[in-house]
Amino acid sequence: MPLRAFLGDPALRAETLKRVREKWEARQITPFIFLKWSTKNPIASLAGTIAETQDPGQFVARTGITLELALLCETLINAGISFVDDTEAPLGFVMRGDDAIWSFGTEWLDAIEVDDDVSDVVTRFMPAFLSQILSDDFPLSPQTASGVRAVAHEIIDLWTRELGGEIVSRQEWRAVRANALRASETSGDPEGYPVAELVESLPWPLTSIAVEFPAICQKFLNSYLQVLAVRFLPEQDQIDWIKCLVGARELSRARGDARFADASDEDILNHLPRVKRAMLATQQPEAVSRMDAAKQRARPLMVPFLREQMDTILTLLRRDV
Repeated sequence: MPLRAFLGDPALRAETLKRVREKWEARQITPFIFLKWSTKNPIASLAGTIAETQDPGQFVARTGITLELALLCETLINAGISFVDDTEAPLGFVMRGDDAIWSFGTEWLDAIEVDDDVSDVVTRFMPAFLSQILSDDFPLSPQTASGVRAVAHEIIDLWTRELGGEIVSRQEWRAVRANALRASETSGDPEGYPVAELVESLPWPLTSIAVEFPAICQKFLNSYLQVLAVRFLPEQDQIDWIKCLVGARELSRARGDARFADASDEDILNHLPRVKRAMLATQQPEAVSRMDAAKQRARPLMVPFLREQMDTILTLLRRDV
């Protein structure tokens, strides 16, 4: 059954936009990566404020908008915002970000008209998102392994067929998933890991993965930010960061080893002392603090990419393609 944005009610659209815009411009809404809202807590997410609920089912019932679309938009904003502790601020922190990021908080909602069916926006966005990451001007393009790039194009091809109405067989998806796993495991450059791991997570039919896509996107954006931040770290921290990424991959492989079938990560790491040392080095409070500071410096570098994704969503919402 098609969704009807704002339940087909112009008055509901007007009230929602007015209420959200006032709170957003007053910085009374916190862009999270999950649905958060309560009458007892002043901290609320954008999606939670739109529907005045943190119940996923109620969100759709109250808005006629898919939750994955709202969370995807909020995730993109969250990736471009810095949260800085401030004991004098009403919420205990302040949010800082480029105007190009902040403006999207109401732009996407304003682009939805009464009665629009936006249920396909995320599925139409996903191939465009992956294509932009594969473009030559994406900052991580030089670090993206050729095998990862090839599998990503396979995924886009299958998604494109699905969007055209074709049913892609489970056998085809299984084959591409196997290719993605091999490509990710053989991706050698740690700075290429974010794209490799993203591609490894995506070989599924659009309708089955769309709900999970905001979380997948958030993980990628956080990894991408870390890569951008590394240049702002001291040399030893850069070395430790690379060792940690390589160690995390070794830990992931060890989880699939029959020897560690019932073992916790802590037990596994006790059998892999080199990996344990590498991972613990980046978890020391001083190292964490330096990485946080580096992320603050690197975040503005993400703005062009984030804004490009936001503009793609706006184009899809306005049916300009």
